[in-house]
Amino acid sequence: MQFLDIIILVMVAAFIILRLRSVLGRRMGHEQQPREDQRNPTHNRRRIEEGDDDKDNVVPMNDSIDMAPARPRFEDLPLAMQTLWRMNELDHSVDPDRFASQAEMAYEAIVVGFANGDKNTLSDLLEKDVFESFEGAIDARADAGEEMTTDILSVLKSEVIDANLDGKDAEVTVHFETEMISMTKDADGVVVNGDPHPHIVREDWTFKRRLRSNNPNWLLSATRGSD
Repeated sequence: MQFLDIIILVMVAAFIILRLRSVLGRRMGHEQQPREDQRNPTHNRRRIEEGDDDKDNVVPMNDSIDMAPARPRFEDLPLAMQTLWRMNELDHSVDPDRFASQAEMAYEAIVVGFANGDKNTLSDLLEKDVFESFEGAIDARADAGEEMTTDILSVLKSEVIDANLDGKDAEVTVHFETEMISMTKDADGVVVNGDPHPHIVREDWTFKRRLRSNNPNWLLSATRGSD
């Protein structure tokens, strides 16, 4: 009986081994690729070309990526911008790429300062003869009992259109296009100049500064209307 039991156990063990081999020897469809396949670029390329599902995970790293545009060559820049870059060589505080946007701040400060009669602000931003002209207009308005209000709704455009450099004396002209509401009322509140409706103002403002000077401000030296 013992001998018969041993034979039965051996048969059962053999049957179990055969079943395990039949199961473990099969590929189930989600196993990792053999290492030699992973290292073989020809094999990987063929898998993609044959429509393998893994192609959805491929991220192209070539000309499909948008690159920032290169800066134009110096000789291709407008003459005014070439001059600004020459100013930058003498005084690094001059930023040719941001000059127009920085001039917008000066423009708004001067326009609002003039409307409010703020002589202190204007004296820091205007050349002497321009300041005296603005100061005279402010005083005449006050003597007449008039009040001016100006609201800049938006700066539609600011662009450097001219620049000159004489030694360290720099001069830059910026074209502004703005939308604003500006009017002057007398002592009785009657509008004597301007109107309460938005209108477009186009002007060319010229700023001057001696490069490397202690005063970082560019001073307004001239204004003129522009069509």
